[in-house]
Amino acid sequence: MIVSAPSGGGKDTVIERLVKVLDDAVVYVTATSRKPRANEKHGEHYYFYEPEKFRAEIEAGNFLEWSMVHGDFKGVRRDALADTLRDHKIVIVKPEPQGMRKIKVMLPEALTIFIMPPSLDSLRKRLLERGTETAEQRDLRMRNAEIEMAAAPEYDYVVVNEDGKIDRTVKEMTEIIKKEMKKPRHYDL
Repeated sequence: MIVSAPSGGGKDTVIERLVKVLDDAVVYVTATSRKPRANEKHGEHYYFYEPEKFRAEIEAGNFLEWSMVHGDFKGVRRDALADTLRDHKIVIVKPEPQGMRKIKVMLPEALTIFIMPPSLDSLRKRLLERGTETAEQRDLRMRNAEIEMAAAPEYDYVVVNEDGKIDRTVKEMTEIIKKEMKKPRHYDL
């Protein structure tokens, strides 16, 4: 399952809760070249690579997909995703829309869900409250958010994550996933 949202859309919070309520659900750990935030751990939140190491892994053909996002590399390692899909019933991958498109070409049966914020103003407020980016980084994320939100119609489902209603968002996504799990899906990596 592919879940995308603009930065500040609530994706990580929703996914964290989904993993708790869904049987045998895990989050695929994405690789990135950005520096870890204070609360992030290597191998748990992301695999943090130096940019040179990330480029070397790209050149070696180890990524199913990779993109430049907010000025940093992000990507899905082919071998790690294959292992995770083999070992778990529900695997949540969380790329930006450009990454979703690349994965969907190779894994067309993947379920896609876009988490939409209620408005750009709400998104801006969330990023300010989060306080993990500089003003320049926040501005870049807001510009990218408009582009990412325009991609929402490309997803199988769009779920609006209203302010203060995270439980409702998780419930709606849980219902979608349970319904979609009844369909057989096959992935060749």
